[in-house]
Amino acid sequence: MSQIVTAGPRLDAATVGALRGRLDEAIGSGSGPLVLDLSAVQTVDAIGLGMLLGVERRAACAQRELLLRDVPLRVARLLRATGLSRVLRHETHHLARFT
Repeated sequence: MSQIVTAGPRLDAATVGALRGRLDEAIGSGSGPLVLDLSAVQTVDAIGLGMLLGVERRAACAQRELLLRDVPLRVARLLRATGLSRVLRHETHHLARFT
């Protein structure tokens, strides 16, 4: 069964610590996909991108899959521009957001 963690509205130096803690707790306390709902996210900085990448790696080490849900267009463009759209997975029914 998947777990869902909701982020937003910012993924930046001031906010990633708390979100990282919630995601790390979810990684350690369950199995199956871990869904990160980004629907409320309005801004992401380099620290936010780094946190997403780090969480994806920790999830993989725990044999879990991090899936992004409802990625706003602005964030999807940033992920694509940085090449992270190739690393960070998204739910299949939201594929159009990354293309």
